[in-house]
Amino acid sequence: MQHNDVWVTLSEAQALLGVSRKTVYRYMDRKLLSYKKAANGRRYLSKDSIDTFLAAHSVSTTIQNTPNTQDYASLIRHLNALSDKIDRQNQLLEIMIKLYKPETMHKLMVKLKLK
Repeated sequence: MQHNDVWVTLSEAQALLGVSRKTVYRYMDRKLLSYKKAANGRRYLSKDSIDTFLAAHSVSTTIQNTPNTQDYASLIRHLNALSDKIDRQNQLLEIMIKLYKPETMHKLMVKLKLK
């Protein structure tokens, strides 16, 4: 590595990659990202290795995330089904509240054992 390489902290690498700290460690363990350890024990990652990693993985991510019409139709059906379930749960909750007629929200939570 050259002396003019740019090095970033683990937190900066995490932000650049958009992944968790644990995932950054996994990438380093798998030698997907190059890093160096400072005298204080902290790891610094090569900005070039991060850029290379992002370039290599953005193509496959773009291909995988390209939606088609069937995906949209399936997604819309799924969202509508979830919306119907939520509406039904809200209706049931309103019925339960009417049946219990609680004096306070705390008493309702006690009756429903949500305390």
